[in-house]
Amino acid sequence: MKKPRRPNWKFVKNFDSLSGRLIIASVLVLPIFVLMSGVALDRSFARSQEVAELERMRVQVYLLLGAAEMFDEDLWLPDQLQEPRFNQPESGLYARVLSENEVQWQSPSALMITFPESNASPLFTKQEIYWSTSINGSPAKALSFDVAWDTADGLEKNYRFEVYHDQSVMIAERASYQRQLWRWLGSMTILLIVIQWAIQLWGLRPLKGLADDLGKLHSGENLTLSENYPAEIKPVIQNLNEVLVAEREQRDRYRHTLGDLAHSLKTPLAVIRSNLSSGELQRSVVNEQITRMDDIVRHQLQRSVSQSGNSVKRQCDLKPIIERLLTALGKVYRDKNLTITTDLAEPCMMAGDESDFMEMLGNLLDNACKYTHQQVHVAAYEQAEELVINISDDGPGVPEHKRATILQRGARADTAQSGQGIGLAVVVDILSSYGGSLTVDESHFGGAEFTIELPLPSRA
Repeated sequence: MKKPRRPNWKFVKNFDSLSGRLIIASVLVLPIFVLMSGVALDRSFARSQEVAELERMRVQVYLLLGAAEMFDEDLWLPDQLQEPRFNQPESGLYARVLSENEVQWQSPSALMITFPESNASPLFTKQEIYWSTSINGSPAKALSFDVAWDTADGLEKNYRFEVYHDQSVMIAERASYQRQLWRWLGSMTILLIVIQWAIQLWGLRPLKGLADDLGKLHSGENLTLSENYPAEIKPVIQNLNEVLVAEREQRDRYRHTLGDLAHSLKTPLAVIRSNLSSGELQRSVVNEQITRMDDIVRHQLQRSVSQSGNSVKRQCDLKPIIERLLTALGKVYRDKNLTITTDLAEPCMMAGDESDFMEMLGNLLDNACKYTHQQVHVAAYEQAEELVINISDDGPGVPEHKRATILQRGARADTAQSGQGIGLAVVVDILSSYGGSLTVDESHFGGAEFTIELPLPSRA
């Protein structure tokens, strides 16, 4: 059994592309407008022919009237008329004069012509009548004009002047015009479709460029789309770039949060490990660090979905936070026999999230305890509407040319020690969200000194 032939859907598939839709629309719509224009031009030409023909025939009637004279109560016209075609047999231009429906005179050109029955009124109403007819089987136009002529005895005699003109030449002229018209309109239609196709390719070229840019974006060659596009597409490109930047920032924020989370859990884990290695398991210490780890996880998850950073909602006292951190770090670094001193102002209040300050100060204090030889000093005081916190140690310090570098994420001054180089970057991020700053200098012990400056909360 022969399989039925599957329909060709190629034409339908063209509607899936802008180019195909524009070309198909042009092929379907443009010929309709061209056809309507051609019909209108043809009718206009025919109308102008008709008006010109009537005027020519009216002139011939007036010439006949001018040549006619009345002799002995009879109308007389010369044998040779001014219009040569009236004198030439079967020239296509014929005339006659009727009186009381009888032929009084006819032109020499009409010797072999059989006139059709007059289409004018049988009564002489002194009117002009123009109509279509045929002469010897050929289409023709006729014009009749009624006049009243005064005879010598004062009587009035009615005459009808009729002029007939063969239309073969005019019909051929119109046919030639139609052929030229449709030939030109057809050529213009094809040319317009080709031009529109070329314009459409040129107009849609930016979309191809956009596809190439998206390919480069997908391959990682570019991070954003080029904005070198027409004004109509540029707002879309700008919005796409904003979405891409926001998505990349969100991705970076998630990645940083994971790194921050891992870094923040190091200290509680170190405290628990130190407690376990000491042989004296203190449940209160373990529970405290587990609670802190739970707070850190929740805090970092909250930061990862926040678009605007930390919000200032309540005040917290930094003094107990610092004391708790120093107690925990003293257990982590008990083998170093550290000497930790503090000089904390009363009160030591800040507006913000306690978890932020716990993480920020924990990173700085952990670095001080890690790199110091023995001395760590923490001071907090108010100065010029700001809270200043100094964390100093007697370690190797930070070389001046590295002080700006170590504040960047992933950068470390000492590669001999284990770590990821993100602790100080986390501190800078948190401080930035509160309008604070962090500077690195040399301490009076000869080591490093980290100075935090935070705007004081409103006391209104």
